[in-house]
Amino acid sequence: MQLLLLLALAAQPDGGVDGGLPYFVDAGVPLTPAMDAVAHTTKRELVKQLLDDGQHIRFGTDDKGPVNVWRPATYKAEGAILIVYVHGFYNSADSAFLEHHLSEQFRDSGRNAMFVVPEAPSWRTDDVIWKDLDELLDAVEKNAKVPMPKGPVWVIAHSGAYRTAASWLKNPKIERVVLLDALYSADDDFREWVNGADGGTHRLTVVGYDTAQRVEWFLRRQPTAVRLDDLPFLYDGLRPSQAAATLLYVQSERFGHMELVTSGRVLPLLIHSLK
Repeated sequence: MQLLLLLALAAQPDGGVDGGLPYFVDAGVPLTPAMDAVAHTTKRELVKQLLDDGQHIRFGTDDKGPVNVWRPATYKAEGAILIVYVHGFYNSADSAFLEHHLSEQFRDSGRNAMFVVPEAPSWRTDDVIWKDLDELLDAVEKNAKVPMPKGPVWVIAHSGAYRTAASWLKNPKIERVVLLDALYSADDDFREWVNGADGGTHRLTVVGYDTAQRVEWFLRRQPTAVRLDDLPFLYDGLRPSQAAATLLYVQSERFGHMELVTSGRVLPLLIHSLK
């Protein structure tokens, strides 16, 4: 029953404007998909799968739900980056990882990276679950027991995941943030971060579909932003100056809000191409 409800909810847009509250009912208590996962996951859970194309590790926590970790078969900690992918509304870490075929998308990027998919809010009423990025990375190192990447940290946030991404911006380990149709709020936080208010070097990539109009307002105060009318057709379609831009905005014409993370075309392209 819960699986069928999850599948139905995953097909709805993350903005949730027209959707009903994505609640499960457990012993009379309403739970969103993320809160359901938090309530029914324990630290005793640990699964490791060695596959032809990489390794998948799923571990549980007592109060923050499950965490999925994937690394390619060619992974080398030296020079690798760590990419935290944060799912949007109507999903949990497990449903996003499985139903959006994230391991295949990560693999197809060809990137030497460790990919981490933590639990995150699945509705507006959910609080940010992992408020401290370092706590999450410590949990990955402790539970996965694999060599951690020596390179920088990227955060990729879809839709409602902007709340989690914004809460991590003060962490100096983050070098790049990718907002996949996710600039619904926290404009000032992202603006200050990409402009190096803390003295750091940061790169922000924003892909707009439902949020395209809001992004245009955001860019009015960012005159040096690099703009693209649509996503490239080829993995190597970004020019070096675009791939390394401090602020890159891509308006998506070919991929809708959910297709950005389910089509298998956008995530691998961006992960492969961005510098």
